[in-house]
Amino acid sequence: MLQCKRMRLLTALLRFTHGAAQSPQISERCLQVAIIGPPNSGKSLLTNQIVRAQVSAVSSKMDTTQRNVTAAITEHGCQLVVVDSPGTIGIQHARKVVKRNEPMLLTGAERALEGASHVLVVHDATATGDYIHHRVLHLLHRYPHLTSSLVLNKIDLVQRRSDLLELVRILCNGKVGGEPIKVMKTQMGRLGKVGTSVERHSTMSLHTDEEKGRSEQWQQRYRTLMQKPTHKCGWLETKSLFSDIRGWSNFDAVFFVSSLTGEGIDALREHLHERSENKAHRFDENMVTTKKPMAICEDAIRAQLLDNLPSDIAYALKVKVTEWQMEGDVLQIVAEVQCDKEKWGHYVLGKGSSKIIKIGSAHDSTSIYLKTAEHSIILPHYRRFN
Repeated sequence: MLQCKRMRLLTALLRFTHGAAQSPQISERCLQVAIIGPPNSGKSLLTNQIVRAQVSAVSSKMDTTQRNVTAAITEHGCQLVVVDSPGTIGIQHARKVVKRNEPMLLTGAERALEGASHVLVVHDATATGDYIHHRVLHLLHRYPHLTSSLVLNKIDLVQRRSDLLELVRILCNGKVGGEPIKVMKTQMGRLGKVGTSVERHSTMSLHTDEEKGRSEQWQQRYRTLMQKPTHKCGWLETKSLFSDIRGWSNFDAVFFVSSLTGEGIDALREHLHERSENKAHRFDENMVTTKKPMAICEDAIRAQLLDNLPSDIAYALKVKVTEWQMEGDVLQIVAEVQCDKEKWGHYVLGKGSSKIIKIGSAHDSTSIYLKTAEHSIILPHYRRFN
């Protein structure tokens, strides 16, 4: 019986991580989607909602995702391959705030675009700025051949949703699908996809095309920066270049969603299905993610550390699974939280070990996927340096 259970677990692991597509069927459709946006805009939770699985770790702190996560969902012969990427940050932020010299933290978004056929630009609907982040704009201008959609996230936190229509017109430069946005003043209920077939009430073009009508000096700077990957452009260089450009004119659609409640996700997923192409699936239809289960576990614990500890401590901690084995029908996990300072270990433990118990009981990502009970032990480990 035990051997049988272990074989089932092994089968689940293989399907979960390294499903390779079988021989292509004529009816197969596929779309690879890159999800990009500034930190803490809800990209990871959106990814989880699209693929109906918790593959990306989520916390209330920015920079929870520090490397690309590839996930997939196959429904009705259509496979969506979704790449969740780290937020668009600069090298100084990576070094001083996140305290990581992780290349993917800086290059992940562009790497996601390199293999994509479609882009989802995620914008926090509650953010104070009515503009697309300058690093995101640089990426969009470097990959103008890719179709893209704007996703206004966190609408569950917006009190007057009708105000979002003006925000959309700004972020889209007054255009969606190549046509001017047309809005009819009417009583509104739940917001969904904004297309270009809305009845005409007023038409507003906020900007001309970004490159047109600019000075020769600006165009020269533009051409220079377009030759460089985003992570090799100075933070102030891209900020200055796009200082008076607030939006992107080439979005094919706009979606209003809540990654927390799931509102609007079905319409977005359907749009991605419509965008899919007649091509073979990249992965087996049972595969959920290429991410290793142990890595999912480590990232889930790190997300809980970010939610429960001061940022300056949480970002500096490293999590490593040291034991991973089946005992009966329970997956036994021992994870080590590596602390460079002894006092950090006391923070992780909390009074009467209350914090470490809370962290250990909060994450259940691995058990959900492998469909087995999970028992986790998390140990703070102080690394003494001579």
